[in-house]
Amino acid sequence: MFFLLVVLFSCQMFYYSDNETKEIEVSKVSSEYNIGISKAVATSVKVFSFQDGHSQGHGSGNLLHIGNHLFILTASHVIDDSSDIVIREKNGNMLTADVVYQNQYTDIAILLPYGTFTDTKSASYVVNKEHDILAKKLYYYGYPQNIDGFLVTGFVSQSSYDKILMQSYAWFGSSGSVVYDSAGRVVGIVHAIAMQLNPATGYATTSENIVVVHRTYDLGRKKIRERLVDAKAKNRHPN
Repeated sequence: MFFLLVVLFSCQMFYYSDNETKEIEVSKVSSEYNIGISKAVATSVKVFSFQDGHSQGHGSGNLLHIGNHLFILTASHVIDDSSDIVIREKNGNMLTADVVYQNQYTDIAILLPYGTFTDTKSASYVVNKEHDILAKKLYYYGYPQNIDGFLVTGFVSQSSYDKILMQSYAWFGSSGSVVYDSAGRVVGIVHAIAMQLNPATGYATTSENIVVVHRTYDLGRKKIRERLVDAKAKNRHPN
């Protein structure tokens, strides 16, 4: 009985439910273990976009699931005008992917991957729906510039339902990284770094320590699952 209590008290349980799917996730908790950091690192992938065989650059993304449906969450501008999308895991394994959802206004995209992941672990998709998360500490793992993986933390400086400003760090290539809270819930997607006017020169300069995050508040599990199911059905029956 004592052992059972120890196990229960050292874990945190999440229950996700909608009209189609019910999931229970149990994660260990301790002073040394942060669920948000763990998920940010474990689910992270690099997203490459190509147009007619020519590279358009890369961004970041994260592998998530709803039931048995795997998908990658990233930024819309990472895969804009792409004819081909390639996903790379940390161990170098490559997969292809198709776009099943894209919203340029919120700068959020959902990709359906093809193939087998050999290193990346998916996390159940559950969203932080709190309106005010001011001063909360958040986490993401992305691929800025030529850095092969970079863990970032930061504090929320402004908060709303559609976006937040985070006092943190980002650079080109970080776009599309999923931002998690300490409980492992999805807060949003890294969208951009802020621009500021330099009074001395009159030119705009980047401020890489002010990160704009677009929230996934309205991107529900049902909508995502419907897009994934439709895409898989079209692949099985293209005509």
